[in-house]
Amino acid sequence: MINLELSKEELSLIKMLLRREELSTRIEIHHARRTFEYRDYLKTREKEIRDLLERIKSLLPDEA
Repeated sequence: MINLELSKEELSLIKMLLRREELSTRIEIHHARRTFEYRDYLKTREKEIRDLLERIKSLLPDEA
């Protein structure tokens, strides 16, 4: 396990980037309707992004 020390501003930036990536991935899933393997990959990636985003949010409880 790697431990990083990040400022509140850095965590906020990571949170914003993850939200953007989550939205982009959702759009990509929509466009991949007929490519089932790629769609499954994207759904897995979306879950990983969501999980990571939740971890970041837990470190910034005062922000919505």
